[in-house]
Amino acid sequence: MSISSKKRSYASNAILYTLFVVGALVLVNLIGTRLFGRLDLTEKRIYTLSKSSKDLVKALPDYLSVKAFISKDLPPEIKRLSRDVRDKLDDYQSASNGRFRWEAVDPAADKKYEEEASRCKVNKVQIQKLSNSKFELGAYYLGLCLQYGDKTEAIPQIVSDAGLEFQLSSLIKKLTVKKKKIALTTGHGEFDFNQGLQAIKQDFEQEYDTTTVNPSSAEIGADIDALIVAGPRQPIDEKGQREIDRFLMTGKGAVILAPGMVAQGAGARGMESIKMLQSNDNGLGKILESYGFKIGQEIVVDPPAAAPGVMDVGGGRRALLTMPAFVAAATEKAPGLSVLEGVRGLVFPFASAVDLVGPLAGGTVPAGAKLWKLAGSSPNSFKHSGFAMVSPEMKFDGAGKENKSYAFGYAYQGKLKSAFVTEPAASVSTEEEKKPLAETEKPVRLVVIGNAAFASDEWSQLARFMPVFAAGAQLLYNAIGWTVEDEALIPLRSKTMDSRALPAMSERKATVIRWVNILGLPVAFCLFGVARWRVRRANRKNQRF
Repeated sequence: MSISSKKRSYASNAILYTLFVVGALVLVNLIGTRLFGRLDLTEKRIYTLSKSSKDLVKALPDYLSVKAFISKDLPPEIKRLSRDVRDKLDDYQSASNGRFRWEAVDPAADKKYEEEASRCKVNKVQIQKLSNSKFELGAYYLGLCLQYGDKTEAIPQIVSDAGLEFQLSSLIKKLTVKKKKIALTTGHGEFDFNQGLQAIKQDFEQEYDTTTVNPSSAEIGADIDALIVAGPRQPIDEKGQREIDRFLMTGKGAVILAPGMVAQGAGARGMESIKMLQSNDNGLGKILESYGFKIGQEIVVDPPAAAPGVMDVGGGRRALLTMPAFVAAATEKAPGLSVLEGVRGLVFPFASAVDLVGPLAGGTVPAGAKLWKLAGSSPNSFKHSGFAMVSPEMKFDGAGKENKSYAFGYAYQGKLKSAFVTEPAASVSTEEEKKPLAETEKPVRLVVIGNAAFASDEWSQLARFMPVFAAGAQLLYNAIGWTVEDEALIPLRSKTMDSRALPAMSERKATVIRWVNILGLPVAFCLFGVARWRVRRANRKNQRF
């Protein structure tokens, strides 16, 4: 075969190859208009609609409409965000069996859309953009209005896709599902949403109806779905204990945060950095031990896991100081438990150990029940008891004390026996004569933690400096959702773009990994290019002969 005929043959093959590639691309695009798919390689699959969100819209009892107010002339830096918003709404619509509907409108195109956005409290986003070599401030719409029957909710401004699915699903749930009612106990120095838990009040009340009750003076109503006992600092009397026990015997759940010791400011002039650490009789010992949990009047000290915590340092100033009484603890692996969803570790300040006793001694559980350990200290930790004046310079003495890992809390699901009733209630004819139950009517969900400060304002507000401090509030959110068996939003709270942290390793190994990441891809690309060049060069030589 002559050289010219070979060239014509190669040219024909090249044309056919090009036509084949173009045809394949056209075919893929045609298929893509009818079938939708996405390859999501993020660790938490933030670009993929979660099962809980799909189930939420699939169970919609009626039509829910969403109007997306999106300006057409968005600057490039948020055009991608608007595409993500559209994709997310498409995902909800696809999963809803037709009951979730949405449309996008540009308020600049019609005055009525602008008025509608204003009524729904969707506001313009102020964005600084670079135009003609100078910065200009522009105002654009990128928000959502949700309507269900005569109720409306809005996401006024979308400035990031982080947490967008949680925002949407929480509003859908708020519009379409009746809220559970949560009660916080008061009257014994507990934290509540007006003192100690104010930082999480707004988010918490968006998902639940909340109230307070003093079990020592009032009955816990039948409309209450779960109870929070958040760190009582005075003893709950027997009447209050009996009321909490009675509530649990009805099959309702509770989150009990019961520190065995408390640290309070000394209050002396010139001694602002001193805290008094003293025993805390919270009055819950009897009922907790009857359920299988014991919290002693002591704290866990863990020098190898010492974490930063807030302390007064004098002159009205506060600082982050590392102390062995502030224990950093990794959460346990707990398959089937949503309480720890998205919570990798926490900081427990002045926390007490939770030991298993009675019906749960040794970790054994009754038939049909389940028990999960939430977090624990390192094997080198020990317990400290007794009054102490705590300062940043204080050294806890562990000499002669048992060193081992201590549990900070547990989650339990199963039946409980009453702490006050030893025999089943006799059958009676009237409601007024009904006696307390000796055992729960159905399996109860109970969370017991030997600390309350980990979720308090003093610690959760430190999240602006160290993200780990946000985990305390998240654990409390999750615990309540799990306790009331309303777990739809739990997987969504932590669904954000995070860096994939490397496990602890030697400095040498870390250096090798860093340089492989920096040079590995460029070198591999160059080697591929050299190999391809040599193959093509060899092919050209073969064609000449």
